[in-house]
Amino acid sequence: MHRLPLLLCVIALLGSSVSAALFFRIGNSKQRLEAQLGDAQARLGETQARVTQLDANLASAHEQKGELRSQLHQSEATVVHTQAALKTAESRVAQTERDLTQTRSVLEFYEQTARTLADEITALRQDLEESRTSNASPAAVAAYRTTISELERQLAATGTGAAAPRGPAASTAVFTNRAGRATILTIGPESAFVVLNFGAVRGAQVGQKLSVSHGTAEVATVLISDVRPNFSIAHVLPETLRGALQKGDSALLLR
Repeated sequence: MHRLPLLLCVIALLGSSVSAALFFRIGNSKQRLEAQLGDAQARLGETQARVTQLDANLASAHEQKGELRSQLHQSEATVVHTQAALKTAESRVAQTERDLTQTRSVLEFYEQTARTLADEITALRQDLEESRTSNASPAAVAAYRTTISELERQLAATGTGAAAPRGPAASTAVFTNRAGRATILTIGPESAFVVLNFGAVRGAQVGQKLSVSHGTAEVATVLISDVRPNFSIAHVLPETLRGALQKGDSALLLR
């Protein structure tokens, strides 16, 4: 009977010891769990802060993307406008170059015409002196003077760039050593036509033929197709072309 209470006391003491051990273990586990929970909550807070910052950065990136797209559209529009302006400028430059080329051609033609008229005046003055010494008729002398005055007027008009008005068509018909003589001023592409200093003032007519010579060699025959006061345009007859035409070649009217 005395052993039973003792056994119960021992069991009670063992239970108390076990309970105390479990209590301390549970307490330590609770503290560790609370510490881990605190760390997890802290990490969660940091993660949420990072997520918030990333959201802000993402929103800023979207905003910058929109601005960059807008700038890209503006740059594309500027490039298109610049290309259009460049094409317009290139077209203007090309037109200016064509106008300049045409102006140079016209200027060259006027200079050649002026030189030819000056040569005509000099030759006619020589003919006039020869006519005076050979006792030519007063009508012939008057015709020489009239023609010289007409050519001088044409030369002045050529110097100002104006078209010389039509003068007496047959005033040079009396000059046997000058009638029907001409000089090539301009040669067309592939020698298809020539411009002669032989116009209506000197009796040129559509349909007349002239023999073109380079020095003493005959190189072609031309047919007048357009007549102006001071010059005419003549087409080269292809079957008669026997050499290269050059500016300054002489032409003689075929009777």
